[in-house]
Amino acid sequence: MTLPFPLVAIADRDFLGEHLVAAVCRVLEAGLPWICLRARGSRTGERTRWARAILERCPGAFLTVHGDPEACRASDAPGLHLPGLPESEIARVRRRLPGVLLGVSCHTRAELVAAARAGADYAFLSPVFPPASKRAVRVLGPEGFRREAEGVKLAVYALGGVTPERFQDVVAAGARGAAVLGALFGAQDLEARARAYLEAVERAFRTGPWGGG
Repeated sequence: MTLPFPLVAIADRDFLGEHLVAAVCRVLEAGLPWICLRARGSRTGERTRWARAILERCPGAFLTVHGDPEACRASDAPGLHLPGLPESEIARVRRRLPGVLLGVSCHTRAELVAAARAGADYAFLSPVFPPASKRAVRVLGPEGFRREAEGVKLAVYALGGVTPERFQDVVAAGARGAAVLGALFGAQDLEARARAYLEAVERAFRTGPWGGG
């Protein structure tokens, strides 16, 4: 399945609060089309309402719903992202929702391999750098990312502290792209930050297509 873009903007309900939908529209207008709606601890009905609001108010957004297959289906979102789950559970969701773009959060090579076997289209591998939205954690770094992801039959996105300045480093390490949260949505000038990421994507893939298929 074709991937929407080399950068995924994770719109986290806890991080953005009541400004979630407005922030999504702002980054979309700045040129970043792929949004992952994450609302941990929320009910399916709440996630469905936010997903529908994004799809209605932000035309052109490619929306992935995090962690809730029912909200994904109810809102007609084109993408679903799962937290780390057993391979059998990922495969079960794949069978239930064959037409959605399916992603999985991973931390190890074994998890990446399992996600690929279960039919996922892509994975987030983290943390690559210290995340802006969390306390200091042990990180992979670009070389660690390369070791874990190399040869895996899956599109792997780098997650955790990927700033515009670091984007090219993770692509050089084999990432298909990156997923960002605090490093994007925590910026004072959200539009300027989104444009900086867009420019980083253009620089990283200047010599050829980024390979979204």
